[in-house]
Amino acid sequence: MPTTDLVVVDIAAWWITAVYESGGSVQAALFDGRARAPSGVFQDDGVYTAGTAALTAGLAQPESYRPDPMTLLRHGGPPAAVAAVLSHVADRTGRPAALTVVTAQHWDRPARDRLEQAADGAGLPRPRIVSTAVAAADRSGGRLTLVCVAGAAWPELTLVDGGRHVASAVVRAPGAPTVDEALLRVAAARGGAEADPDDWRLAREIERARARLGVQPRAAMLLPEPHQAVVLTRDDLAAAKAVHLDRLADTAKTLLADAGADRVDAVVQVGTDAQVAAALTDIGRPPAVTVRHPHDLLSGLARALPPTRRHWWRR
Repeated sequence: MPTTDLVVVDIAAWWITAVYESGGSVQAALFDGRARAPSGVFQDDGVYTAGTAALTAGLAQPESYRPDPMTLLRHGGPPAAVAAVLSHVADRTGRPAALTVVTAQHWDRPARDRLEQAADGAGLPRPRIVSTAVAAADRSGGRLTLVCVAGAAWPELTLVDGGRHVASAVVRAPGAPTVDEALLRVAAARGGAEADPDDWRLAREIERARARLGVQPRAAMLLPEPHQAVVLTRDDLAAAKAVHLDRLADTAKTLLADAGADRVDAVVQVGTDAQVAAALTDIGRPPAVTVRHPHDLLSGLARALPPTRRHWWRR
């Protein structure tokens, strides 16, 4: 496959999204005709595979599937797993002359080194590593920007100053379960099943139900046999998030105080979550910009990179 000028990839907890630039045009990468692919990897005798084939194999042998190799890598996991994911992307986009990887959080130096090893293992250039918050803050045009990402566990607030990560904090009620774990408990109670938060198949069902609840009032969720499917509602999701969002005002105040700031130039919300947007508005910080889709974030980042990007971080 021919060389591509630039690939920007986000390997999130469940999905890969990527864009590539070629000839001055930025396009979304397609995986089997779709704009995203499963982000997990399947391990067989030390060899990792990625994409839909890996998920299919993982459903048959769940103990050999890792749904979130980037989080594993961040905490010391094998670079080879993420290398398989990066190779899977490059096979669809073309081998890039330059690579940018978007990470969910700000990574420390050891984790960044492991990500560079993964890119090297995939035969790709040393990546520019950008956190979701820094990439989102670039859309605001302001200097000191408060970025709110509504995650599967709980919302996270990050202060970004001129492209530099300043500080971050999770919006979390002490002792309360994560949003996804709360939904899993509801589903298990309704279905008479065990709520095992470490079972990635159940976590995947929760993620799929959450996605459907974004466009419809109810969503079915499969439980392990012999249990029947159960229904989750938007009210269930709202209750799971509300306990944490009640802490948003205090968390934002503490974050600003710790950074020595009393105001921000802009607020950016990542993801279309009306409940999060309302919570930000209630504390007097309505989102100035909403990044509605991962491809919007990646495309904006690709277009915003400096003209010298093809040289200054390549080996």
